Amino acid sequence: MQPRETSLFTPTEAAVLTRLPLKAVNNAIDKRTVSTVAGKRAGNSTRLFDLRGLMSLTLERRLADRFVPQLRRELFEALAGASRNMASLDGGFLKIDLREPRRELAASLRELRRARQLVTSDPDIKGGEPAFRGTRVQVHLIAGLIAQGESAEDLLASYPRINSEMIRLAPIYAAAYPLRGRPRKQPWHDRPPVRRAVVKLSTIEIA
Repeated sequence: MQPRETSLFTPTEAAVLTRLPLKAVNNAIDKRTVSTVAGKRAGNSTRLFDLRGLMSLTLERRLADRFVPQLRRELFEALAGASRNMASLDGGFLKIDLREPRRELAASLRELRRARQLVTSDPDIKGGEPAFRGTRVQVHLIAGLIAQGESAEDLLASYPRINSEMIRLAPIYAAAYPLRGRPRKQPWHDRPPVRRAVVKLSTIEIA
């Protein structure tokens, strides 16, 4: 299903947008360092981030090894009343410049928005797996090839219907919207269980 344009973001989307590992995003939620909004995606209740939450995570990546959690919480709460360029704590004793983090987050949002625009889901194409508009080329296929080391030049030669922008944004889309499916069967799936021999201690001779 094609994700809807929204001002609320899942932890997976937030991890891509803020360049934090997904585990770190979930830790921030569990430890209540960053506030979330209750919501639903695909009919399931989940924890979502608004733009203030994304900004908090952007700062979390920069400050996690400098400020203790309580101080970070106070800073993130202060974002609600902060100016566009500066957040202050303790009456201005501590000031955080927000300009660069805001620019960084805005650029990430633009890229994810553009990636969404380039992708569609058609039931007639691989059962609705996301593909680039006007093509039958699956986004996750291209992202996987890039992860394996394929160059943009080789991909353009192999898939002439896509362009360099699609190649650049494929990993971003694939990371934000991973494919959901059945777990891959392990090699031993159809084999009978291994029977382990049981040896009584009383039968073991000790020299």
